[in-house]
Amino acid sequence: MSAKKVLIISQYFPPDISGGGTRAYNYALCLAQQGYEVTVITAHPHLHAKVSEINRKKTMKKETAYGFNVIKVWIPSLLHTSARNRIILHFAFIISSLFPLFHVKPDVIFASEPNLFAIIPAYVYSKLRGGKVIRVVDDLWPEAIYERGYVKSGMLRYILDKLAKFSYSYPEYILPLTDEAKNLICNSYNINGKKIEVLLHGVDTNIYKYVDKKSENDFVLMYSGSLVESYDFDLILKAAKELKNKNIKFIIRGRGTLQTLLHEKKEKMGLENFIVDTNIVPLDQIYIELSKADVLLAPMKNEYALNSTLPTKLLEYQAVGRPIICCSNGSPGKYIENTKSGIRVDSEDLVGFVQAISRLASNQVLCRTLGLNGRKFVEENLAFEKIGMRLSFIIQQLFRNN
Repeated sequence: MSAKKVLIISQYFPPDISGGGTRAYNYALCLAQQGYEVTVITAHPHLHAKVSEINRKKTMKKETAYGFNVIKVWIPSLLHTSARNRIILHFAFIISSLFPLFHVKPDVIFASEPNLFAIIPAYVYSKLRGGKVIRVVDDLWPEAIYERGYVKSGMLRYILDKLAKFSYSYPEYILPLTDEAKNLICNSYNINGKKIEVLLHGVDTNIYKYVDKKSENDFVLMYSGSLVESYDFDLILKAAKELKNKNIKFIIRGRGTLQTLLHEKKEKMGLENFIVDTNIVPLDQIYIELSKADVLLAPMKNEYALNSTLPTKLLEYQAVGRPIICCSNGSPGKYIENTKSGIRVDSEDLVGFVQAISRLASNQVLCRTLGLNGRKFVEENLAFEKIGMRLSFIIQQLFRNN
């Protein structure tokens, strides 16, 4: 019997590194290793810079790597510097993701990125080319954008609510990251819990490796990822100010809409112990940057929807064997506590955050123990082989049930 054909629709995909893009890559690799014929439809790289000159006019570009196919489609050459630009990019991808419509005939379709809106092209492929839909839930939209006050129009809210309901009703399976997200989906949209499987991202432990930290005078705390509104960088700035006379250094590495603002705040506050690093690092070299830290940071904003899911970075942090300080009253904080891989602090709690930093800075044994706990948990529970087997089981159930 020929291998099942899997289509993954994700606006972001490495070398664009985002939470959803990383999860799409992980699932593609896991399923390819399980023997599935995988195709990813994504946009030309555009998350941290404009589309390269060579790709701006290319409607489609086919590549093969890591045992699966990637079809990159046209996207406007716009920076992610405003909500307006992000909306244009999302809706452009919804349209351009249909360019390969008659180049693929999938058995299974994963609707991944953009959050919520990926269900639109997934539905079209399902109806015109066949294939059963599985929705991947990384962030809870529209709840997250409602909570931040982005939607003022009652009509727009009505449309988004209807689309969200459809995005959970139409797929055969839904894959959120946490039980909290599953409960919200069931209760808010009246969805049968039997079609929801909580499944984590998985981590490529061949990329995210453990290496010992080279000794230096400063105790280094690092945030790595997108510089966006989801994270409380003001908390880190305030902590850097309180600890500026200590041998403690804060590194914020990544790019995003807040990078200019962070540079400005650093200069205004006169913080020499606060560094913003916007260099782009290849995926296979990120572990080297992360391993420069003594402690890795995940300062979540105090938002319900945001804290009902799980950032990819937490699993990557664990994989490199560093302890984590996670500021969260929800799922991310509980995850760090349950896996004994770091210290949980309440969101916006500056005193607790500074105390956690001081505790780890003064106890290298605790740092090492928590870091190795995280690495062990990843190896035993989130390695690609294990995630691939669970995905394969879900797909088998999908066809067994029909």
